[in-house]
Amino acid sequence: MGLTSFAPAVSAQDSAKPLIVTSIKPLAIIAKSAFKDRVRVEYIMPAGQSPHDYVVKLSDIRKLSSANLVFWIGPDFEVRAAKQFAAVPATKLVTAMNLIYPDHEVTATDSHDHHDQDIDPHIWLSSTFAKQLVENLSKRLNLQSGEVFSERAQKITEDLLVNAKKGNYVVHHQGFGYFVEEFELQSGLSIRDMRGKQQGAKTQYNLRLEGKKRGVSCVFIEPQHGHKDAMAVAKDLSVPTTTIDILAVASDAELPSYESYIYGLATQFSACFK
Repeated sequence: MGLTSFAPAVSAQDSAKPLIVTSIKPLAIIAKSAFKDRVRVEYIMPAGQSPHDYVVKLSDIRKLSSANLVFWIGPDFEVRAAKQFAAVPATKLVTAMNLIYPDHEVTATDSHDHHDQDIDPHIWLSSTFAKQLVENLSKRLNLQSGEVFSERAQKITEDLLVNAKKGNYVVHHQGFGYFVEEFELQSGLSIRDMRGKQQGAKTQYNLRLEGKKRGVSCVFIEPQHGHKDAMAVAKDLSVPTTTIDILAVASDAELPSYESYIYGLATQFSACFK
């Protein structure tokens, strides 16, 4: 359920603050962590649903229209909502992928077939990228930002993951690359592709063979993708399942700090290897 469903009536004092509307909850977490109570932050896509498949409602369009700044990943990520985001004036639209990968800049009106399918869009899982995005938001809003991920938070998270660095595992979909790279973890096998789509029978068969060869410790389940295929893989490999929550489903309507969000993912990840 989205934040807007739980949001209290906006006071006159709050209504004077800039409104940032994001597509997904993790972007809202980044924005709120950067600007705290100096802004209002809302997101439109339910955390428990795949953002690739979400269809924008009329109420969402109204929310986008009322925003001072609209913050989304890009047309290769919020695929079914791309046209509605494209309708937002360029003066208040922040497309995260175009900031991180300017040489691959695309718009929501480009043919989907021409997009670079090899670029991982889950950029919020990199604290380095999160900081770059905040710099842009700060300039666009003309508002000074705070630190979203400190060196201390980096060190604490790295310490938590020490025993997980050599671990082998299976993930629900190819969405953890930046997290794995940032904390120097092993790359995992994946049940689904980068857009959360099912892969063919041959790929699934080879996944099981490779999983047995590597001696994986667990299968990570993501709430927004359901459990059936992940449970089947775990059963065939005789390993447990554990949840990893990259869309922050478990925190309901709350927006945790970005530091606590990343630490929470690290806690979930390290649980696979205890």
